[in-house]
Amino acid sequence: MTQTQDSDNIPTIITDSELEELQAFLLSDAVPEGTMQFDALDGFLTALAIGPAKASLDSWLPMVWDVQERRATPAYKSVQQSQRINELLMKMMAHILVQLTIYPDYYEPLPALALCESEEIRDLLIKFWATGFMAGVYCNHAEWEPLVENEKAAELLLPIYVLAGPHDITPPVSPELFDMLKTRIPDFVIGIKEFWEPLHSREIARAKGVVYASEADRIGRNEPCPCGSGKKFKKCCGK
Repeated sequence: MTQTQDSDNIPTIITDSELEELQAFLLSDAVPEGTMQFDALDGFLTALAIGPAKASLDSWLPMVWDVQERRATPAYKSVQQSQRINELLMKMMAHILVQLTIYPDYYEPLPALALCESEEIRDLLIKFWATGFMAGVYCNHAEWEPLVENEKAAELLLPIYVLAGPHDITPPVSPELFDMLKTRIPDFVIGIKEFWEPLHSREIARAKGVVYASEADRIGRNEPCPCGSGKKFKKCCGK
């Protein structure tokens, strides 16, 4: 399930040429100074794709162009260009979710890391990716609280927080720890996705008019059915 309300009609595969098109726009003079670069954007869209909330495009798009103030916007040449960039952003998010859903064993953040000229550049890009992921968490911070408050699940998010740096961490993260954490990013991301899957399954079930037994116990038989049919619960899903 793609975690965006706007993506139902967007193909879930983004081509290399489309990624290059989006990256070129992010590097152009048309975007504000505070625009996320491609590495941070990948992390940001990953958090939105696997997270708990259905995020509409309008709710998170301002962060792409101005992560601090959420006010600046690109100087688009036309309405068509604006629509095209939005389409590419949605396709990129959907593509990430497809990778994690269908091919989780082959998932890697920023596949282009293998082409980096040095380990220093590679580590810097990982930091950008982790920073973008945490921005995606903060974008819907209230919805992420169940994971943060779950001691075991929070252990999946903490390493990404550490990789993002800088933070008030004592002692500082050692190069050895950084190297270990970055190699396990796929495990952390897949684990976080799996944490939210029961919630997503419930959302799908509700959309189909299915009510879980634990929920049925709390619904009065004469109350409106939560499936949205407009009928009383006893004459709908409560039969």
